[in-house]
Amino acid sequence: MANKHTTAHVDNSKGNQQLSFQQHETDCPILPVSQLEQLQRFKPEAVDWIINQTQIEAEHRRAQIIKVNKYTFIERIVGQVFAFVIGLSGVLFGSYVALNEQPTAGATIAGAALAGLAGVFLSGRSGK
Repeated sequence: MANKHTTAHVDNSKGNQQLSFQQHETDCPILPVSQLEQLQRFKPEAVDWIINQTQIEAEHRRAQIIKVNKYTFIERIVGQVFAFVIGLSGVLFGSYVALNEQPTAGATIAGAALAGLAGVFLSGRSGK
């Protein structure tokens, strides 16, 4: 979790006035303990509400992460299946053409199908 805490405190030269500034940034959905303690003194019922909302948000975030991971897995499996079907179709069609008295054309078709898949695979790897 990323946390960032900034505090600034300024006194004037006479010492009778001061200014304080605090900033707290985090990717954690719950407030820091010091702020919860201040809220408890100000409005006690709000602390329970904040904790309840934090639990609801955390459950939602976990459900979203599970969905994203599941759909990413499905997308990759479907992509591999289609790549296999394209490659197999190219080789089978090239073999069919080669067996019907056109060996050069058949080899070209099969080679182009496999080279196309290899090119897509390698270009996808270089982008990461």
